[in-house]
Amino acid sequence: MAANGSPGPQIGDAFGLQLSDAVRLRRPVTAFVERSDGLIVPSGSAQWLSGEQEWPLAVRDALVRARGPVLDVGAGSGRHSAYLARKPMQVTAMDTSELALGICRNAGVQETVCADVTELEHRLRGRPPFRTVLFLGNNVGLLGSVTRGTEILQQVHAVTSDDALIIAEGRRPVVGTAENRAYVERNLARGRLPGELLMRLRYGTTATHWFPYLFCGPEELERIAKAAGWSLCDVQDFHYPGAPSDVAPLSYTAVLGKQDG
Repeated sequence: MAANGSPGPQIGDAFGLQLSDAVRLRRPVTAFVERSDGLIVPSGSAQWLSGEQEWPLAVRDALVRARGPVLDVGAGSGRHSAYLARKPMQVTAMDTSELALGICRNAGVQETVCADVTELEHRLRGRPPFRTVLFLGNNVGLLGSVTRGTEILQQVHAVTSDDALIIAEGRRPVVGTAENRAYVERNLARGRLPGELLMRLRYGTTATHWFPYLFCGPEELERIAKAAGWSLCDVQDFHYPGAPSDVAPLSYTAVLGKQDG
């Protein structure tokens, strides 16, 4: 029951709780993603426990281009932050979950910032400019929409060097089911991108607040980035382990540079 006595889950750090259990138990645990139309699907955590040798080659190739100082947006367990910190590079991990950031620090990431991606410029203003910003782990999704995504990438532009790169990972939307087709049709009727979602994560009796999320292809990412002063430099499609190899890949890495860089 929610804190106000009404039916429903407690609002809290469901993501951090799921991640903490996965790390503590050293095995994947399952949460559930709830979409605004009522669809609920499982969300695993195996990717947070994987070492770099298990990462898709496209992700490892993209990380070769990283240069410090690095900002890891939506750092989660800190697997990418810790990997770069061991190089060594100066890395700052940013996430909305204090539990996740504690795991980042335990993994060797010395600097962490608890903040929403929409607060990025405000929270990081005055620091030395970052040369690399990570949006890995499908964190292109954090852009949420064209308008929100442009505003976020403008903030990234403001806290980065002239030669900065964004190293990102995105996923194209899947329309296959009747529920997804109906959701996409409603989005299009409202002038939104097909892959715009409103969702929350549920773990046990805890749920996050509702938040926007975006599944989009490189072409849509390029449109968002261009309006914020970024150019798409490189795209590499890939399959995650276990995904059918006989169908077109849904996932991709993208590297973006400043238009005036």
